[in-house]
Amino acid sequence: MNHINKSDSPTRVKSSTPNDVLLFIPNTRWFNKRPWMVVPHSALILTAILKENHDFFLLDANALDLSEAECLQQIKTISPRIFLVSGISVEYFQQYHKAFEIVKQATPDCITVFGGIYPSLMSEEALQDKNIDYIFIGPAEGGILEFIHHLLEGQFEEARKISGIGYCDANGENIIRRPKSTEINIDPNIKPDYSKIDVEFYLTQSAKEYNYSFQGPTAILLTSYGCRYNCSFCAARTIRGRGINYRSTEDVLEEIDSLIQNHGVRHLSFLDECFLDDREHAMTIMQAFIDRKYNITWKMPNVSAWHLDDELLELMKDSGCKMITVSVESGNDRVLHKIIRKPVKLGIFPNIVRKCNELGIEIAANFVIGMPGETWDEIRETFRFAEAMNFDLVSFHIATPYPKTDLYKIAKEQNLLPENFDFRNPKYFGTSEGFITTDEFTPLELKVLRAYEWDRINFKTPENIEKIARMMFMSVEQLNDHRKQTRTKLGIHH
Repeated sequence: MNHINKSDSPTRVKSSTPNDVLLFIPNTRWFNKRPWMVVPHSALILTAILKENHDFFLLDANALDLSEAECLQQIKTISPRIFLVSGISVEYFQQYHKAFEIVKQATPDCITVFGGIYPSLMSEEALQDKNIDYIFIGPAEGGILEFIHHLLEGQFEEARKISGIGYCDANGENIIRRPKSTEINIDPNIKPDYSKIDVEFYLTQSAKEYNYSFQGPTAILLTSYGCRYNCSFCAARTIRGRGINYRSTEDVLEEIDSLIQNHGVRHLSFLDECFLDDREHAMTIMQAFIDRKYNITWKMPNVSAWHLDDELLELMKDSGCKMITVSVESGNDRVLHKIIRKPVKLGIFPNIVRKCNELGIEIAANFVIGMPGETWDEIRETFRFAEAMNFDLVSFHIATPYPKTDLYKIAKEQNLLPENFDFRNPKYFGTSEGFITTDEFTPLELKVLRAYEWDRINFKTPENIEKIARMMFMSVEQLNDHRKQTRTKLGIHH
């Protein structure tokens, strides 16, 4: 047996010898954080790579809602030789460090390996944790199998030669071998493997804050990896490298077939950063939905609007698209192109909104305010543009610096951040708070403006309120309470 349920007794999973590899997913609810209830895609890829080659376990403390004590007991039972954690976000750094603390208590001789976004962006900081033996920087697909083989064989010097590995040597010095290439190095041919996770748990979770979920089993998919654009607030190119790798349409459709037939999925959300960048690839997938008579509905919460036209929107509608979210970012051309570096023209949006309304596709829009170099009048222009476009729903985010982004570099160099700013301080997370201060604005001004303009623009009429309540799967009463909480707390929801 290689998947642990909360109800399993130790005797059912105990081996006479230590098991090879345990992939551990920490409970995102620890430390009173918001739960992250999205399918752990990195776990699907690592399962596909490792399960045929090693005695491989996956312990999902998030799906099972395990306490720290329960995790300690489960890890003792499994007794892994190698313990893997993939850090999906810097925001959950406390959960990751707690996981490594627990495993070293449970099995002190276990070799610990930390991969994913957090160690890729904050390598030195991750290695300060002496419970972490190795970090893996960037996508692990290319080297993780060889790396684990060397570790299990005791070939530690060979393991340390692999590109993308970081560790602390005998002298206490951090040795980091960053990937040699800055080009994207994610293998699109590895098929996500759902065999180790509780699929039904994730398919029925609500993730309204990300605009992912429908009512009913909803699968979240990636048909491509990476982004070839260069927005100043984004770290995607640092994490994955430059460019886009596309999965074959056959593999994507095979995954969807399985989710529909085996798990009753009727809704999809595509989380690609650039789903529409390869027009033929996207259209082939959508046409297959029609040809195969899937009769499903789908959303796309991250649409590159500059790829949209009437033909594409019509195919999206015919294939089951119910909602898209476009990232406009700013209503001012200078901010959009010179500061954010978004390759989109504001003039395209009136026709996109018109066509979506004609087809019955709901269209939401994201905006960001408070970029260094942005003026107060330009911020106000963004709200005027958002209102004039008459999107079905608009969201405003305060510019938040993340590690290894140009936004962070600029804010740091210009002394725009608090003196004690630290990515490992829980208070410095979230796009509702605001941490950048310039001569044009303060975080408090941005919070007040954001909260009240969000309410004013979205909820002008009873009809708007009812429509957005449907979109957010809330009752009108629940939505009005959410609005009140947003105004009262200036958008800070914990």
